Amino acid sequence: MPQFKDAMRIQKFTLTADLALGRLTDAENVKAQGRLLAPVFDAVQVPDAHDGRMQMSTLAAASLLLGQGIDPVVHLTGRDRNRIALENDLLGLGALGVSSVLLTRGEELPLDYKPPTRQLFELSGLDLVTTARQMSEDESIAGVPEFLVGTAATVFNPKDAWKPKSLLLRVDAGAGFIQTQICFNMKAMRRYMARLVDARLTWRCAIIAGLAVFPSAASARLLKDNLEGTMVPEKHIRRLEKAADPELEGIRICAETLQKLSAIPGVSGANLMTPGDPATLLEAVRMAGLRS
Repeated sequence: MPQFKDAMRIQKFTLTADLALGRLTDAENVKAQGRLLAPVFDAVQVPDAHDGRMQMSTLAAASLLLGQGIDPVVHLTGRDRNRIALENDLLGLGALGVSSVLLTRGEELPLDYKPPTRQLFELSGLDLVTTARQMSEDESIAGVPEFLVGTAATVFNPKDAWKPKSLLLRVDAGAGFIQTQICFNMKAMRRYMARLVDARLTWRCAIIAGLAVFPSAASARLLKDNLEGTMVPEKHIRRLEKAADPELEGIRICAETLQKLSAIPGVSGANLMTPGDPATLLEAVRMAGLRS
């Protein structure tokens, strides 16, 4: 089975896609999405209820993908897990055959989230990476592989003196790739990546940028307003509003941005998601000319 960690070493520009998981997603739907995405993408990422909505567990979804011969990159957050739960999930993922994980602190739920739910945040991003590395190195835990561990980063427009101290600590702790939020602001991305290159961070780990295919202006604005850190310029939203076919325009915007991303020094690849039809992700990649 082709693995994400191998693709990052071999591919000039690695491509992954988010599995769409919701309360109505069942086993057959997960398998169908996997079959759709696998021929074009190097791995399928399994998100971990970032917005707090009910979804199939990441372990169950990963198991279904592995059964199709598809390598999953499984997300685990510290918002909903203490250390015991995290360690148990990592042990379970190792037993399933998962080799890549993205470990993040998690996003805070909105104040009006119903019903009121306790958020843990017991572990920082650094703690999460350190825990996975320590489990991989512990010879007494036979079921945990040497995971390729990812961590999250938020692109912004940094000052010249800014240093990525937190990211450097997480890479020192064992992170092998860094994944950004959804970012269509290429000016900010270029400045941010220049700082990572200056810090020689890109010599030590891969940088995966987040993008999306928006089927409408409303979906772009909803994500921009509700998913923390999302960077979608107003000019893109206006293009979607004016388009005769908003879904096709969303594919074009994503494809154009993919082409620009692939030319930025230090960017190793992209992860795509969509609130619409997953087939649009394949069209964006093909339109960008990054896969045949």
